[in-house]
Amino acid sequence: MLMLQMGTVLSDRYELLEKIGSGGTAIVFRARDRKLERYVTVKILREEFIDDKEFMGRFRSEALAAAKLSHTNIVRVYDVGQDGNVHFIIMEYVHGDTLKQAIKEKAPFDTKSTINVSLQIAAGIEQAHKNHIIHRDIKPQNVLVGTDGIVKVTDFGIARAANGSTVTTSNTAMGSVHYFSPEQARGGYVDEKSDIYSLGITMFEMVTGQLPFQANTSVAVAMKQISEELPDIRQYNPKVSASLEAIIIKATRKKADERYLTIGDMIQALMQARNEANGNYVQQTPPRARTSSPPPEIQYLSSVDNSVKQAEAEARRMEQARQEELAVTEEMMARQDKPKNIRISKDDDYEREYEQVEPVRRSRRPKLDMQNRRNPRQEEGYEQIYERGKETKVIVAAVATALIIIAIISAIGVKAFGTKAGLFGDSSDTIKVKSFVGMELKTAQEMAEKEGYRVVQEKSTYSERYGEGIIVEQSTAENSEIKKGIEVGVTVSLGSETIEEEMPDVLGDKEDIAVEKIKNLIGKEPKVSYEYDEDAEMDTVMEQSPTEGTKITADTTVRLVVSRGEETKTTIVPRVEGQTQAAAERALRSSKLKVGDITTAESNTVEAGIVITQTKEVGEEVPEGTEVGIVVSLGKKVEQQPDDRTETPTTTTTTPSSSEETPDNNENSTTNNNESNTTTQDPEQTPQRTKTKTYTVNPPAAGITDAHIKIVKTDDNGESVVLDEQRTLPFSVPISGSGNGQIVCFIDGVQMWSDVF
Repeated sequence: MLMLQMGTVLSDRYELLEKIGSGGTAIVFRARDRKLERYVTVKILREEFIDDKEFMGRFRSEALAAAKLSHTNIVRVYDVGQDGNVHFIIMEYVHGDTLKQAIKEKAPFDTKSTINVSLQIAAGIEQAHKNHIIHRDIKPQNVLVGTDGIVKVTDFGIARAANGSTVTTSNTAMGSVHYFSPEQARGGYVDEKSDIYSLGITMFEMVTGQLPFQANTSVAVAMKQISEELPDIRQYNPKVSASLEAIIIKATRKKADERYLTIGDMIQALMQARNEANGNYVQQTPPRARTSSPPPEIQYLSSVDNSVKQAEAEARRMEQARQEELAVTEEMMARQDKPKNIRISKDDDYEREYEQVEPVRRSRRPKLDMQNRRNPRQEEGYEQIYERGKETKVIVAAVATALIIIAIISAIGVKAFGTKAGLFGDSSDTIKVKSFVGMELKTAQEMAEKEGYRVVQEKSTYSERYGEGIIVEQSTAENSEIKKGIEVGVTVSLGSETIEEEMPDVLGDKEDIAVEKIKNLIGKEPKVSYEYDEDAEMDTVMEQSPTEGTKITADTTVRLVVSRGEETKTTIVPRVEGQTQAAAERALRSSKLKVGDITTAESNTVEAGIVITQTKEVGEEVPEGTEVGIVVSLGKKVEQQPDDRTETPTTTTTTPSSSEETPDNNENSTTNNNESNTTTQDPEQTPQRTKTKTYTVNPPAAGITDAHIKIVKTDDNGESVVLDEQRTLPFSVPISGSGNGQIVCFIDGVQMWSDVF
């Protein structure tokens, strides 16, 4: 593989100037296209992937997929090639930085900025979806923000045509898990709605400055993407508009069919949100739950179920005790004869009682042979008394059980049908529970006490999201109805789990290695800034804070300064066309450029000694010291004059003959007093020397096709306005003047160039 040093030229065309980034599969450079004289971005596949056929196919598909796309908000792909073992893609170079860097420096964004950036990203994604291409890796690192404010989506490294294979497995899943859709994290079916989810996560990060799901491992983050709801946006940025918050929530629904149907629908919502900051037009299906506690109905039915289970357990305990008592009694009866002299009061109507309960009696004793069974109507003895007493207990137990069941059914009915007053008393004794999540424990306790119930701390836990002393969750869900005086249990945060580590020495390490070391220690990436330094190798750490050996935790902000190598200073190419050679050379040197090759050419439209054209485009940003060649006019082509001078030569406006250059005895001269002329000219009325030059007015910058043009001429006849109107650019205009003077061109009120006439 070629050594990728600065100055390396790929395919005899692309000169590498500086490394501007790196990823898992490729390294990115800023380069100069020597053929077209423009800056480009070169993406070079890492050497370790060259022998991987699957990876090579994916790398080539990136170029093919992106080359189909042409849109303002998508980075254009110019070329794809190979130089030896170096496989590369040539893309449009964007002056600016990634959205990720902008988030690090400026987040949280306000609502207006977030919507404007999101609309541009969504427009690029929409163009890809129209071409049946799913990006699959939408994240701030793959979004470039130009200095002109234009946002462009880049890196279609894992895009794949939607009409091809769209199933991502764990082995082929790429991109960042922090922005993955749940179906990507599960290795399931991926379609256009996965890009909508990733854009929603990116918008969340823009408005909050935080990633919604964070953990120490990629697997843990993926599990949170699958199972956890998006955190409350307003706890990070209370100023976010209601409409933007609703759009983010809808875009990040766990189920794909609950998100926007298309990215076009999301664009319409964003445009409406730009005009209606607090509009209530985003439909959430189903409503988003904001707490992990079960709904009030589930909680209530759960409590009812517990009551039934307790009642059943109590009934089983009573039945067991009764059976034990019965066994003891039967044993005693077996040891003694039938009792005598036992009198039963005539007032005791046991026989009638027996007759009344006979039809519903359910004895648990074993059935006796009918011939040996006693007849209670004929026998009066101890056994008759015992049997009737036992049956009475069974009846009492059955009635009690029935009452419990009736009470439970009644309670369920009251809850289900919203009855405010019924079996369990007046509804004025119930209160709706408030939400205490995100609130300090003391504040929550004071609020609950005013309402007539209590908040008590049940447990505590470490939390990366909530600070120490803040309530993380509550046992009773918000808006659940409880009795006055009931306690509501809460879990209180202990803050972040503090694990102290020693700051490693990363000076001299490559940026990606240093970042990985620190992330593995404390679970988050350091803040990285960049500086030019000719003494430090490019892409290596020059400074670190804290210093080596300092104790650091997850709350510590680690800062790294990375070298960009020797600074390449740039300048803007001035316009020298239409100037004299000397003036052109002065203009180039004053712009810190070198005068390149000077060639000459004959021209019927440009006066001799004037620059016809230049080799660098006007307004192009180039490194200082770049050579700019010019072509200087030799004037009109000189034709051989005939020997016969009987014909009178015609006077031209570009190269007129002067009276001093014509012999006095030349009767054919048009500029000398001719005695044969019928009219004698006054020497003071002899026409002044005139000339005509054609000027081309070009756009002052790329993309400008219409402007107000004003051209002012100063010559021997004084100052005059040649042109003062709105014109479409570019265009050419011929200008005539007498004697020596100057032409000045203004575009939209700004002087763009001047020329000595």
